[in-house]
Amino acid sequence: MDRLTLLRRAGEAGLAVTTDGYKLVIRGSKHAEPVARLLIENKSAIMAALADWRARHHEALAYWGTLYPAAEAERLAWGEIIAAWHKRLGPRWPEWQCAGCHAPIGGLPALELADGNRVHLEKLDCLFSFGERWRGEATAGLRALGLDPPIESVE
Repeated sequence: MDRLTLLRRAGEAGLAVTTDGYKLVIRGSKHAEPVARLLIENKSAIMAALADWRARHHEALAYWGTLYPAAEAERLAWGEIIAAWHKRLGPRWPEWQCAGCHAPIGGLPALELADGNRVHLEKLDCLFSFGERWRGEATAGLRALGLDPPIESVE
């Protein structure tokens, strides 16, 4: 299992995974112990993945900070990092299923999204609910890695 899949499983299990120097810190429910053991077995790969996500966020902050005031730069950097999380770790629905309402698309018109998912074209609620859901999932996943969104964009 690759390190990103393992981090996604940790987030789904409700585990928060951070580092403290050279230590891997895992917090969460006792029920998630099997996933925690996998994290420990793959400590070096997990620590590298955590460092990668933090570096991505730092680079995005540095880039946007050269163009915009601090508060706006933080929001733009957060948008960039949650989009990257979703692209790499977000769920994908079968082509026949709406990613918003989970109902079959059937013969109805569908909007094909950049991530490969599809939503009902004539039901804007499907698009909005999917957008809210994936942003929330990405935020939760990044929070589990010790990255927090700007105060204004807490989901």
